[in-house]
Amino acid sequence: MTLAMGMMALTMNAQMYVGGGFGFQSVTPEVGDGETSFKFLPEFGMQFDENWGAGVQIGYISDKGGAYSLGAENAFVFSPYVRYTALKLKNVNLFLDGGFDYAQSKKPKVTAFGLGIKPGVAVSLNEKLSFVAHFGFLGYKSVDPDGDDNKVTSIGLDADGSELTFGLYYNF
Repeated sequence: MTLAMGMMALTMNAQMYVGGGFGFQSVTPEVGDGETSFKFLPEFGMQFDENWGAGVQIGYISDKGGAYSLGAENAFVFSPYVRYTALKLKNVNLFLDGGFDYAQSKKPKVTAFGLGIKPGVAVSLNEKLSFVAHFGFLGYKSVDPDGDDNKVTSIGLDADGSELTFGLYYNF
């Protein structure tokens, strides 16, 4: 009962948002056919106070060109996060999303996992709409093809085009 009352008190002043992001990349090698990859990541979240929030992205990646280093063509994505707004300027907020990413595909069977921080910027267009961009990733990633010894793990900073997403949030 105490836990329920605490959660109610915490969320009474919370501002919720829905929206999401998308990413797009076209790969054109010097030899062979090019491919296009994209991400579609609907998102739901809650801002608890001026600095802290939490949310989740649940979406889809089409990775035909290998742009997102997933090793599979189509995958389901689940990414919960905690958001810390580090700097607030008039209509611009700089934030850090800390959380984990989980992606899985069926054909071929591939599981990917990431744990880290994604920096971002939110530009308030008006009271209800915000433009949001994420750029880069600092942390750990693992891509594991099932039945294959080609597991790839990495630790570090990833600041290329595959870690750039844009989106719109509707605040209510």
